[in-house]
Amino acid sequence: MTRFSVWAPDAPTMRVRVAGTDHPMTLQDAGWWRVEVDCATHGADYSYLLGDSEDALPDPRSRWQPHGVHGPSRTYDHAAFRWTDGDWAGRELTGGVVYAMHVGAFTPEGTFDAAIDKLDHLTALGVDAVELRPVNVERGPLHYTACWYTPHPTYGGPDGLKRFVDACHARGIAVVLDLHYDHVEASSPRLGPYLADVVNTWGHTLALDGPHADGIRSFIVDNVSMWLRDYHADGIRLDAAHTLIDRQAMRLLEELTIQVETMSARLGRPLSLIAGSDRVGARLITPRSAPGDLAALWEPEDPLDRSYRAEFGTLEQLFTILRQRYSDVGGTDRPLTALSPGMLRLGATLLMTAPSTPVIQMGEEWAARPPGETGAHWPAHEARALSSLDWSELDKREHSDMFDLYRRLIAMRRAHPDLSQPMLRRSDVWHGASFLAIRRGRSVVVTNLRRTPQRVNLHGTARSVLVATEPGLALVHDSADLPGESAAVVSCARFDR
Repeated sequence: MTRFSVWAPDAPTMRVRVAGTDHPMTLQDAGWWRVEVDCATHGADYSYLLGDSEDALPDPRSRWQPHGVHGPSRTYDHAAFRWTDGDWAGRELTGGVVYAMHVGAFTPEGTFDAAIDKLDHLTALGVDAVELRPVNVERGPLHYTACWYTPHPTYGGPDGLKRFVDACHARGIAVVLDLHYDHVEASSPRLGPYLADVVNTWGHTLALDGPHADGIRSFIVDNVSMWLRDYHADGIRLDAAHTLIDRQAMRLLEELTIQVETMSARLGRPLSLIAGSDRVGARLITPRSAPGDLAALWEPEDPLDRSYRAEFGTLEQLFTILRQRYSDVGGTDRPLTALSPGMLRLGATLLMTAPSTPVIQMGEEWAARPPGETGAHWPAHEARALSSLDWSELDKREHSDMFDLYRRLIAMRRAHPDLSQPMLRRSDVWHGASFLAIRRGRSVVVTNLRRTPQRVNLHGTARSVLVATEPGLALVHDSADLPGESAAVVSCARFDR
């Protein structure tokens, strides 16, 4: 017997249609309709029917949508998958290096299995985690989330995602899933009163303050738990967390934090919950120091966009300088066609040494040309039809050199822990009209933003060069003579500030 359950507190009656046969459902507690049906727990197609309507609707909590978002749901048994990551102990993400991936545009095939074939590339690069941009079913020109509980079938469905996570763990790479609870259109989902009258930039806001708030909160909390438990994900990033508006005594974000901490203790491995927001505030960027505080490890995605960085104090100067010099690229995540090769290498050095957890956009590590005409925000399942990364670029010298720089920068972060320390208060910044320097522990990251050579004061006695983006760098006691449009990381002693 298989139990079917659906939350529809305003429905007059409910039926579930399994293999062409309708089964009346019984209203039980808190708006839940339930019935047990003699059918397979794995592989049986079903739909719900609301009242007297013959409009067959998918399950809002569907674990499998092989026929797309409007087709019937299919029962799925999570226990049927055979994992091989039993020895995986997890990975702390703070101070690590994260690689952001759109599965649909990462490879020409646009599938989880094709992405697995490229994981050795990420191992050679040295990243600590992969952040998968939304893999759950989406639709429409603005990519509204339609089914939060299932990976998209064209990517490879539930088993495909599990194979990907399993393969990442075998290589020591953690997996973070990006969830968009803010991308919801008025017609989806249709079985429950999920949506408020408030519209945000991307769609409707969830009715977390309405009369059925408890049911909607459980929908989100259960969803986050499912990805961590059933798909062995190591972290969840909540996109636009500021749109999850509620005023209950225990806020949703606080409840999620406690739930993730509890799961982490039970599973015996670290789990992360990250709040993404374009309204950066201390509550969203400060690591958790007391029960109920939500930790955010990285934000924003774009290292050139200072509008997201207002809370970062003097490091705001870094983004101001880059924005003033290259104001036309501030709105893109990967300004590869707007910056010179020297400035791309300089930007990579700043990204990999700034006091944060850096996120490398896919292809950025070899200065790949963006797929198609869509820039950084490629559609989810439509992206594959538009274009994908051109992996043959890695055979060209300029691209392989950029990959080697990223690889050396990541190795340097591991060899010098001060450079992976994400705390802003342990950094010191000084700058001029065309240079920027950041002290990171016993090292100084120094940059020359102009096209001609320039001497920059290190405010410490130079000892050795850890990484330089261009040849011709010279150390002169407490200064560095930098070639134009270049950066270097210099180990120093006896600082004077």
